[in-house]
Amino acid sequence: MKIYNKKGLVVGIIFTAFGVFNFIFNIISPEEFLPKQVKDMTFAVLSILIGIGSFIRAFSKQATREDLIKDNDEKNRLLTLRTKSLTLKILYGCLIVSTIGGVVGYKLTANTAWIPVYTVSAILLGFLVLVELIVSIYYERRM
Repeated sequence: MKIYNKKGLVVGIIFTAFGVFNFIFNIISPEEFLPKQVKDMTFAVLSILIGIGSFIRAFSKQATREDLIKDNDEKNRLLTLRTKSLTLKILYGCLIVSTIGGVVGYKLTANTAWIPVYTVSAILLGFLVLVELIVSIYYERRM
């Protein structure tokens, strides 16, 4: 059999292995709380089914062609770009609010528990700005 979609094959193997591991782990050491046990078993079965489906599609020439067309579709690419852009803007805003909230909380209460809140938020915000700067420089040179 010829492998037409190596990425799909790897994803299928990983999902199947994760599902089988999760399924066996849930059988060996079951949860005492029944809804959590049912949820874990459901995730395990879904993971196995997704993995097997992806594994089978990796060997199909027609399915691989459909996947490539879907991945390269302009509408899907535009939707992905807009989604990632909006997600980044929301994350940026949440980090700013978290940083300001941590500083204000510390100033109002003088409780040292607020220090990790604004420190981590500020570090992540700085990292986000640094990555944005590096990416913009990269694309300015490429275009």
